[in-house]
Amino acid sequence: MAFLQSLLFYCSFKSFIDLLLFLTFLYVGHFYYNYFTRVNKLPGPFPLPIIGSLWNKHDGYNKWIYKLQQQYGDIFEVWLSNKRKIYLCRAEYFDKLLSSSTKTKWSSRTGANEGISELGMTQRGILANDNFDSWKFNRHFFSQTMLTPSFNIKAIDATNEMWKEMEKYWNALGDDYQIDLSEWMQRFTIDMIIEITTGKRAYTLPVYFNKFTTKKLVDIPPAILDDSEYFIHNMQKYIKVFTTFAIFPYYIRHYMPILRNITKAGIECRDNIHGKIMEIIKNRRKEIEKNDIVFNDMLSLLIIANTERDKSSRPDLRLMTDDEILGNIRDAFIAGSETTMNAVIVLIYYICKHPSVLKKLRQELDSVFGEDRDRPFTSDDLTELKYCEAVVNESGRMHHIAHSASRINVEPDELLGYQWPARSEFIMFYEGGNKNPLYWKDPEVFNPDRFLTDDKIVKRNFIYFGGGIRQCPGKKLAMIEMKGIIAMLFRKYDVTLMNEELHYKSMIFNSIIEGVFIKITPRKDVVLS
Repeated sequence: MAFLQSLLFYCSFKSFIDLLLFLTFLYVGHFYYNYFTRVNKLPGPFPLPIIGSLWNKHDGYNKWIYKLQQQYGDIFEVWLSNKRKIYLCRAEYFDKLLSSSTKTKWSSRTGANEGISELGMTQRGILANDNFDSWKFNRHFFSQTMLTPSFNIKAIDATNEMWKEMEKYWNALGDDYQIDLSEWMQRFTIDMIIEITTGKRAYTLPVYFNKFTTKKLVDIPPAILDDSEYFIHNMQKYIKVFTTFAIFPYYIRHYMPILRNITKAGIECRDNIHGKIMEIIKNRRKEIEKNDIVFNDMLSLLIIANTERDKSSRPDLRLMTDDEILGNIRDAFIAGSETTMNAVIVLIYYICKHPSVLKKLRQELDSVFGEDRDRPFTSDDLTELKYCEAVVNESGRMHHIAHSASRINVEPDELLGYQWPARSEFIMFYEGGNKNPLYWKDPEVFNPDRFLTDDKIVKRNFIYFGGGIRQCPGKKLAMIEMKGIIAMLFRKYDVTLMNEELHYKSMIFNSIIEGVFIKITPRKDVVLS
């Protein structure tokens, strides 16, 4: 009896192994059939099944792509798992993909990506919405709210107020306290974007401050702080799993060890985030119905969009559904926190590394603000900060946080002399374009002055906020935060950088800065020159 059981187990195990080997053979055969029969064969690292070209990657993702650009030129291909990506590394190559025409064939960012769809992003909002009609409808209202004067006034006021709060925490922790910019700026930008989009505070700054001291500078109920921390934790994980969902096919993502756990965590975070935002939407609808107050946050403006309370209503457009509002608010949370946080850190890092730039920057700040080191900045102040804006642009050129962006053609089309079938995926490597030696003099040198000239080559080849119909609608908000923070920090404090190198994790489309520490002390030099 025991022998028969062993024999049956052996036969079952052998059958399972045979089936596994057969399926593996089919997958490998299918993978290389697609590879060797692909159209428009371009140079690039040879791919392996499952991992694609990643076997060749030894540095951060953007550094790897930059090396491939130097090796293969300004157009080459990379395989991520079983997906072919065509990389473009020259600004003039981006023109067709960044068309401002609504009739462009290159309107899609992700295509029919089932992983991004599982995260709930391809049919909602504007970041990865693959339904063009839905995207256009959502983009109209998203952009309309961000362009209203009241929204921009709120953004300036919130940046000033949030800075004063964070400054209070830093000073309470003492002169010897090493400020972890990644942690503090992440909470600053999250608190900022949640307040200006929903009109409510997330209180992530006081939550983080409370980890270092028993001092209670702000009296907030513990339940609110715990709820805030839980939501932010889910948002952070949701952003981090994006690459896994974007690259790996369903069966690998759901059944391969490690990836399976990441996938499960991503789905849980998706449900938690969507549930919380939907709760906020329903509560705000009740608040709006109970009174006649005109709110100036994004959520309220989206709820009243195209109603009788909307002065810019259009009879050809309907009202937004709660699900559509959810997608827009979620996308605002993602785009308005992570990228801005990292961009601010890079900006502070490069200013600290270049004393001559800091000196020139302070001369401009002093000419605008005089001897007053505490006055909140205004819209007019930001307009006058020309050199500050040049420093912002140059830091973005040197290290573009959103270093790449994808486009997929919805119909067959010609590009760069090749005919491409529908659903071909191209990735514009902005960082490579911003450092392309064909157009940039001394591309590895940090020189903000290059943005103070009328050099058409600079204007033609610099990409920071994307372009075309999918240009970042939060450009103005990001510039308010970056220029505002720099104005408030460097006109009042001497900033000491505690680490020599810029440490970061680089993923397929963006970089996350880690471990940049500074110390601040009251500024000692003379204000006016």
